[in-house]
Amino acid sequence: MQWINNAPQHPTYTDDQLESYLQRIGYSQSIPSKSSPLHYVRQSIKDNELDALSTLQKLHLAAIPWGNSALHYSQHHTISLHPQSLYEKMVERRLDGYCMENTGFFLVVLRSLGYRVYATGGRVSQAAATGVDNGLYVSLGHMILIVIIDGAKYMVDVGFGNNNPTAPLPLQEGATATCIRPSEMRLIRDSIIEFTDPTQRVWIYQTRYNPESNWLPNYCFSDVEFLPQDFGVMNFSTSQKRTSWFTQTVVCTRMVLDQTTKEVIGQCILSGKEVKRRVHGQSEILQVLRTEDDRVHALAEHFDMHLYETEIQGIRGMVSELKSGPAE
Repeated sequence: MQWINNAPQHPTYTDDQLESYLQRIGYSQSIPSKSSPLHYVRQSIKDNELDALSTLQKLHLAAIPWGNSALHYSQHHTISLHPQSLYEKMVERRLDGYCMENTGFFLVVLRSLGYRVYATGGRVSQAAATGVDNGLYVSLGHMILIVIIDGAKYMVDVGFGNNNPTAPLPLQEGATATCIRPSEMRLIRDSIIEFTDPTQRVWIYQTRYNPESNWLPNYCFSDVEFLPQDFGVMNFSTSQKRTSWFTQTVVCTRMVLDQTTKEVIGQCILSGKEVKRRVHGQSEILQVLRTEDDRVHALAEHFDMHLYETEIQGIRGMVSELKSGPAE
């Protein structure tokens, strides 16, 4: 398989690579058995671009985990955003990727399928980590896609973990949809308290646990296009700063689909020393992780991620390593 670069700033994948991607996300399971997945998805895009985009997003979220394993389970502890590296990692190796990997990869896939799409950068809110809205945001460090369909713009994201949007959201004030039932998601357009000029407004992606809960901001963004070199700077900071949360903690999340309706109904989450499954708002602990062997086996069992021995050894001595302690 060869990666085709039509222009330095607009890389695409080959048809063979797209076929492998569609197999990776299980696209062929929902189409007639004699159909070519790539032919079928292209016809679906011609018939209804938005519905086809929504299907691809859901299947991607359920198949390719959001996570940061390469920052811990590797000998290099770095993240490459090169399209070929992303393809090899998430399709051929079946590993995870954090926001700029997962969403950057999805950007090239959508472009290769003919979508009019570009990437922009966002700031994650402190509320996303604490659950308390103090109005503050961290520095630019998140990637969001803007897809243009029939002149309308839609926000698409496959790299935000627990509160990831599960369908394209139109860039419309107050556009509200179900996220993972009973939770909801929406976009509002507002200023943020750290702006000197309060007339400046950005899109703010919010979620709430159920219709009776308060809305909490997850991240804010504009619809200005960012270039690959912008994400190069953001990626370096996110993956290499000593104070970056991503360099200190191993995390992995995969969405769970209802096999009949193909709707997102929950999540499988590895964080800290637990693997949890949350479906329809109810959580259960699947596994308690006490050792590195436990976590490596959990990544294989629950996320279909199979690490090489050299990768496993890469976490030794890091702050994120799970060390055996006294029996509990």
